[in-house]
Amino acid sequence: MSLQASSQSIGMQKCTDEETFYMHCRAAYLTVFRSSLASITSKHQLCRVLQQAGRNPSQATLNKHWTPRTTKLNFDDFCEIVKNERPTEAHELMRAFRKMDINGDGYISHSELHIVLTSRGEKMAAKEVDAIFSLADTNKDGKLDYAEIGHLVIGQNGIMSTPAVSCVIRKLQAVGGIILTASHNPGGPKGDFGIKYNIASGGPAPEGITDKIFQISKSLTEYHICPDLKVDISKIGKQTFEVDTFKPMTVEVVDSVESYAEMLRGIFDFNALKQLVSGANHIKVRLDAMHGVVGPYVKKIVCEELGAADDGAFNCVPKEDFGGHHPDPNLTYASDLVNAMKGGEYDLGAAFDGDGDRNMVLGKHGFFVNPSDSVAIIAANITCIPYFQKTGVKGLARSMPTSGALDNVAKALKMNLYETPTGWKFFGNLMDAGKLSLCGEESFGTGSDHIREKDGLWAVLAWMSILAHRKQSVEEIMKDHWNKFGRNFFTRYDYEEVESDKANTMIKELEAKMFDKSFVGQKFSSGDKSYEVAVSDNFAYTDPVDGSVSKNQGLRIVFSDGSRIIFRLSGTGSAGATVRLYIDSYEKDPAKIYGDAQVRPGVEEQQGSSLIGCDRVILEAQWGSSCTCYDDSMED
Repeated sequence: MSLQASSQSIGMQKCTDEETFYMHCRAAYLTVFRSSLASITSKHQLCRVLQQAGRNPSQATLNKHWTPRTTKLNFDDFCEIVKNERPTEAHELMRAFRKMDINGDGYISHSELHIVLTSRGEKMAAKEVDAIFSLADTNKDGKLDYAEIGHLVIGQNGIMSTPAVSCVIRKLQAVGGIILTASHNPGGPKGDFGIKYNIASGGPAPEGITDKIFQISKSLTEYHICPDLKVDISKIGKQTFEVDTFKPMTVEVVDSVESYAEMLRGIFDFNALKQLVSGANHIKVRLDAMHGVVGPYVKKIVCEELGAADDGAFNCVPKEDFGGHHPDPNLTYASDLVNAMKGGEYDLGAAFDGDGDRNMVLGKHGFFVNPSDSVAIIAANITCIPYFQKTGVKGLARSMPTSGALDNVAKALKMNLYETPTGWKFFGNLMDAGKLSLCGEESFGTGSDHIREKDGLWAVLAWMSILAHRKQSVEEIMKDHWNKFGRNFFTRYDYEEVESDKANTMIKELEAKMFDKSFVGQKFSSGDKSYEVAVSDNFAYTDPVDGSVSKNQGLRIVFSDGSRIIFRLSGTGSAGATVRLYIDSYEKDPAKIYGDAQVRPGVEEQQGSSLIGCDRVILEAQWGSSCTCYDDSMED
């Protein structure tokens, strides 16, 4: 759900009562003139007094009412103009307020307002600023909260995918949104409840905002509830409530599926997609929503609008318990989809997570598309999507642990590439600065600058666009890509609930070995391939937009051919830590690019190249033969 400031908060409240209308006009007039008997004697004065009445007149509007023959307008003339001019919309107010809101936290402090009103345009005196601030600061907390209650927007039946939340925030130009999702830092007795806050850009709140929220939470002394407030969230439309001690609150229930679909229509060629999935020579698709919130979006957009067969959409009814399954789109938890795809009945398969921002793509006979490869494929074929034909490609980005497959595309096509820490907020910062068009994470997240979140259904429609354009299968497209750019054999292993002390000791000992001057330049072999260490560090990122620095993001061993081994440690709570190991082995020999990333070199059926064996060599060189070998049969 998302929050939007009401246009009633500042400016004139729309009202049919004539007396109230004139009272508001007089109040606006008196902010500029000492008396309502005074006359407007210039176009500049007309502009100022109309702005005080909640209007935002353009030059064309001003010229209409103040012609070369006009010498003055009186109060009655002003009232007639106000009647005929459109009030300032909420999103226009939000745009103006955000310019004053220097740190983007949803509040305008007295000092911020003072700077703007005393230094720009028609300069105001300090006493005038104080008077305005006193009137606007309704709860007397020393801050002008331009989103205070006002307007609350909720998805119908309380269901919105995370990408749809970002879409609606941006469409309404809301000040932010609150997402209730079990997939984000879940808490509660059963670990099934999480809260996420997105800012006005539609993206996750940066640490500066969340830290401030936390600090404020520690100083709260009371909170107010409205137990009799009952909202019918099944009914689309606006409902207004009078809440004691606060201004009226409007709750608007929207069809978030339609809002999201409208956005996608402006990104993809729906005629081409419809021909792909329901035309004369259509492919057969199987989409598994895993009983998450994306189900209604799949039914509405892919089945109803694009015409794909209804029997290809599975688990599309959102359920609180996800049907008793874990809604994680990977080879383990989406096993029903994997097994169905292996039968060869379907040409394209995809699964989505609980809140609709992540995805897994499969081809016929269960051909698995690694998420690192998925974003690289979209990048290499990005002009198949009309949206990028219009906007161009500003840059590509991946999270540090994600494989270097995207790097190969960026280098070949001469596109800017950014390597960021894990976390979508880093991508959002680049997008807001106009530096980034497409990005992805190895944890099955792909997205672009159309919103500020990863977007599972968008990624699948991107794949459909590529299939429609190239007239090839998923496997053929993937293999052609490997032949052109080389292949990054990539795998990840998670070791959960490791004793925190031992995990920290392991990382410290590993750092000591890696940061030894003699480590860079060392060579390790795996099968018939040799790897030379080129870089050994703890990844740090300096944001090119705001200059902020994020350190200790993961230990990297980078080899001269771009292959990598990465260790990341997360969580040190009572349940222990999680050690994540990422292995990324680059291969450009056409005879070796079709192997299985999970099979070690030396095994008879192995045709490719893997760093798993090299990783074991490195670990044993540091800790001796007692080092535990990683179980390469594990799925992500």
